[in-house]
Amino acid sequence: MSSTPAVAGILENTKELDRLRKKQEDVLVEINKIHKKLQSSPEVVEKPGDTSLPRLKNLYIQAKELSESEVTVSNIRLAQLDSLLPSGQQRGKLEVAEGNGLKRKRMKAESDVTRVPPSTRNQIEAYASLKGEQVAARITADDAEQDEWLVVKVIHFDRETKEVEVLDEESGDDEEGGGQRTYKLPMPCILPFPKRNDPSTTQEFLPGKHVLAVYPGTTALYKATVVSTPRKSCDHIRYLLEFDDDEEDGALPQRTVPFHKVVTLPEGHRQLRCCDKERAFKEKMRPILMKGHERPLTFLRYNRDGDMLFSCAKDHTPTLWYADNGERHGTFRGHNGAVWCCDVSRDSLRLITGSADQSAKLWDVKTGQQLFSFKFGSPARSVDFALGDKLAVITTDPFMERTSAIHVKRIAEDPEDQVSESVLVLESPNGRKRINRAVWGPLNQTIVSGGEDAVLRIWDAETGKLLKESDAEVGHKNTITSLTKSADDSHFITGSLDKTAKACLWDMRTLTLLKTYVSGVPVNAVSMSPLLDHVVLGGGQDASAVTTTDHRAGKFEAKFYDKILQEEIGGVKGHFGPINALAFNPDGKSFSSGGEDGYVRLHHFDSDYFNIRI
Repeated sequence: MSSTPAVAGILENTKELDRLRKKQEDVLVEINKIHKKLQSSPEVVEKPGDTSLPRLKNLYIQAKELSESEVTVSNIRLAQLDSLLPSGQQRGKLEVAEGNGLKRKRMKAESDVTRVPPSTRNQIEAYASLKGEQVAARITADDAEQDEWLVVKVIHFDRETKEVEVLDEESGDDEEGGGQRTYKLPMPCILPFPKRNDPSTTQEFLPGKHVLAVYPGTTALYKATVVSTPRKSCDHIRYLLEFDDDEEDGALPQRTVPFHKVVTLPEGHRQLRCCDKERAFKEKMRPILMKGHERPLTFLRYNRDGDMLFSCAKDHTPTLWYADNGERHGTFRGHNGAVWCCDVSRDSLRLITGSADQSAKLWDVKTGQQLFSFKFGSPARSVDFALGDKLAVITTDPFMERTSAIHVKRIAEDPEDQVSESVLVLESPNGRKRINRAVWGPLNQTIVSGGEDAVLRIWDAETGKLLKESDAEVGHKNTITSLTKSADDSHFITGSLDKTAKACLWDMRTLTLLKTYVSGVPVNAVSMSPLLDHVVLGGGQDASAVTTTDHRAGKFEAKFYDKILQEEIGGVKGHFGPINALAFNPDGKSFSSGGEDGYVRLHHFDSDYFNIRI
């Protein structure tokens, strides 16, 4: 019976603990109400007579006092429990003491969890569930002059220290080919993004609201202002934003950003200027890696406006991407073989693709639906819309008894009126050698072709007559792999597997060799800047001959040359296999590369690029 008062005391203290915890929950509810009020209307604190901040301070003081009282009552209850334990010999007392010490440690750990207010406990669970997710992370110290926010991947959450370990997967392409960096950051330095497939997880930001958003073409976040209400595009909400200090020609350009890359601007944010040449552009130049194909890339094509990028690969599925941020827009399903080439109409409404399944297909870009399929008896290697989009040229490979040929097809305005018959068929003089590329010449009057026989040819597009052939003495000595026209159709550039590994610039009308660019590695892809006198070459040692995954081993880099002086001016590393496709954006401010590694890499040029001088 002597223990009855002690037991009664324990029960009383248990009730007191329950009361304290209930009171803490009530206080926390009030704190959350004020937080929501301040988040939705931060300007309210500036109104005369508003007591939000003093009230919030008093609530935090009250919460602290309640928490301390809970610890005190818990310690009293622990002492009461110890007093009820039977005493024994010295060894037994030591064991009891050790046991009590372990119990105190365990109870403290439990108390540390139970004393955390419910909303904080929920927050901890939320952060623990972020493993493998992309989040926004502030990687600068609390006392730094400017905040630097990056898109990173969560790899671990420590419940004891409440630190989040994150991986910066895009730390840059250094000479060693590495650069990935990890950080251990406190919870306040982490901002989860809304769920990509669930727009309801994002907060609606009204016009004029300041937010933190991923700058298009980068993995860095900057302060921005919402310009208009969210626009819905292809089932995705896209905000129209103006980034602070993102000045072009004396004005702030408006940029679209997907909802899942926009978060609330943290209180006390110290802006890192978008146009800080020393730091911000260093982040902005980092490429966007687009993984949408399961097999090597074969071709890349921008639409005329430069806001869409189409990619082809050996995995049967052409893919459409947003050209500003690399977000996948959709795929075109219907081919049963590798897709070698594509072209998009001037109005961006139709796509044509050529495939190893012995067909070339017309697609509706908006819906992804197949409009028509041109059937051949051999693989369709190259496609190109004529000026006006009323004709298309398609090349086919040699197969069985068939020789390589160029087919001219009429494109009907109404898909129901489309026919498969060719308007013109041009047989290659060296029929067993494949024609790799054929494009329209100026005003659709000619067709220019090149392929495995290393000869460039100009054909009359109306009669089919062979007009000119390149001089074997000054031209390529091995397979012509790629052929790209200039924006004004006055000249074109070719890439080849020559032993000298070069690309050549030609006059479109006369086939006069104008310039030569020596690469040192096989050239699989070429492109020309529409803005500057620059050309870019890509290729590398053949994939079957490479025995290491180091990007330096096969020289897998895009090399830039001065078009006039023919001198190399720089290079961009990154692919872990030969580069098979290159394309400049029509605005000249970015370019894309596609490789044997299955990745498309989207590069937005920094300001230094436009100031290159030789």
